[in-house]
Amino acid sequence: MAKPGKSAEKSATLAGDKRPFTEGEQLLYASFEHSPIPTFVIGRDHKIIYWNRALEKMSGITAREVVGSKDHWKAFYREYRPTMADLIVNERQGDIPLWYLGKYKKSHLIEDAYEGTDFFPELGGGGKWLRFTVSALRDSAGAILGAVETLEDVTDRKLAEDALRESETMYRALSITDALTTLYNSRYFYDQLRLEIERADRYGHPLSLLLLDIDNFKKFNDSYGHLEGDVVLVRLGEVIRRCLRKTDSAYRFGGEEFTVIMPETTGDAATSLAERIREEYEHEGFYPLGGGEAIYETVSIGVAQYIFQEELKMFLKRSDSNMYEAKRQGKNRVFYRKK
Repeated sequence: MAKPGKSAEKSATLAGDKRPFTEGEQLLYASFEHSPIPTFVIGRDHKIIYWNRALEKMSGITAREVVGSKDHWKAFYREYRPTMADLIVNERQGDIPLWYLGKYKKSHLIEDAYEGTDFFPELGGGGKWLRFTVSALRDSAGAILGAVETLEDVTDRKLAEDALRESETMYRALSITDALTTLYNSRYFYDQLRLEIERADRYGHPLSLLLLDIDNFKKFNDSYGHLEGDVVLVRLGEVIRRCLRKTDSAYRFGGEEFTVIMPETTGDAATSLAERIREEYEHEGFYPLGGGEAIYETVSIGVAQYIFQEELKMFLKRSDSNMYEAKRQGKNRVFYRKK
């Protein structure tokens, strides 16, 4: 369809209708044509009746190229597939989820109308996110005449929302992570331990806890400084992470203390994993003076298996007591006292 000027608008006609517009029809036509909202209309035969200037600009396709054809899909898709307007014309509303599952909803304002948001890869250089509305057009007897579809470019809004979600996710990750070791922090530890205790009580499954403390850490810090001490802490975090199973989670509990929650794990099985951590860590060499002989640190580990209906505080206290017993017995060892 050509872009009519003022004089042309007075005698404008629709596709397939050679009758000049009446004044009321011309006003309606001009309202659509000058609307900033991209809009197209198809008839019951799916041929394009109307394609406004805003849609010409958005799609890069002129009305002259497509009015009278069934090629409206080419503005949005690389290969043929029905637009929502096509589904409405066919009165196949039940098929809408096949193409727009999770991307649409019925309008609460107008019957036979739908709203949706989707990504259209063929629009623009890298695709666009569009919010679209589709409504059936019916005659006075209720017979379908066609459908009108409007579109709104919401790409900037969508990208801003995604960026906000990403920053919120990053903030949450930072809020539950220890900055030095990148293990989870103690605040998150308590939240997760409560959840695992509730799960263990509900299903009667085993749950174990490790509490680890670096031996003679204060002496190392005093001798070589806190920066070198940080290397010792980071390295223990790496060793713990290497030894964990997918179901386990590790935390920096505070200072030189670390803890590991082990769901679905008996005390005996937890002791085996604790031994693996202890053995790997005692072979980690540190060079705080920049060379010479390596210095080796060790870790003492207390293991506790959860007792049904036990309070969190008591469960944690037992693992702490077992860790101190490991130190009392000479350090660089794992201690597990069965109940």
